[in-house]
Amino acid sequence: REFKAAIFREAIPTSKVAFKNHPLYVIPSVLKEAEVLVPDAKARVCGIFKGELVYKRCDVSAALSAKKWLYERQKVRDNELAFPAKTVAKKRENKSPKLFKALATYGFKNKCASQDSFDEVASDDKEQCSSLAALESDGKVPLYGKWQTDAWSPRPIGQHDDIPRNEYGNMEKSLINPGLVHLEEPRISFIAKKLGIPSAPCLIGFEGHHGNRTPTVRGIVVHQHNVELLREAYAEFESHSIEIEFDKRQKMIYLRWKKLIVGIRTKARLDRDYNDTKQISRK
Repeated sequence: REFKAAIFREAIPTSKVAFKNHPLYVIPSVLKEAEVLVPDAKARVCGIFKGELVYKRCDVSAALSAKKWLYERQKVRDNELAFPAKTVAKKRENKSPKLFKALATYGFKNKCASQDSFDEVASDDKEQCSSLAALESDGKVPLYGKWQTDAWSPRPIGQHDDIPRNEYGNMEKSLINPGLVHLEEPRISFIAKKLGIPSAPCLIGFEGHHGNRTPTVRGIVVHQHNVELLREAYAEFESHSIEIEFDKRQKMIYLRWKKLIVGIRTKARLDRDYNDTKQISRK
């Protein structure tokens, strides 16, 4: 308790390095790429350091792109899209002919790849596409603060609705709609296919570091009303698989015993025949 009280009594740092990750104070020049000051931060200025205003660390907010806010269950308001809290340079341009549209089925249009696809989307989504395209045309990525977002969740999926997928045919685990369930049992996709139950592979994340990141797909996503049926079928399938495996192992054991016994009898017969031949030749 005394240690915490001492921290809050700490004076403003006297070096720029000390402002980095400081628990109480911050200056704009040491903010990270994904950090931004809240709009009313100037109302709580603590001082000045070499011409820069010193702000409270509690006035620093996360700054994410419109797509990444969806993973935090927040969505940038349409009237805020043209007014990002800050912009940063794109790290690397994806030269692949296919554009990643993983979030198109969740109420956010990533990009309009062509005029035909632009004509097919709703008017609100057209405005989103136009706003983001204008902001990204100069090689910048717009980032937004939490105060520019509203609470959001994927739309509920009914029993007869199609399972949303990205252009690679996957469903992202962090954006699973209400009414869908992720099943991770091994070979569960094989059972769903056999039963004719609609499903989608589940993308749970990416593995690797830096530019060597590969998608990790594990399990499937199915409608909630199919979960019990699939699990019962899976239990039956596993039981049947165990029986088949037991029969295979039993046959293999019998085969090995047969080979051993045949080998022993063959050796005994050869020893008997050759021993008789040697005794005759000696006589």
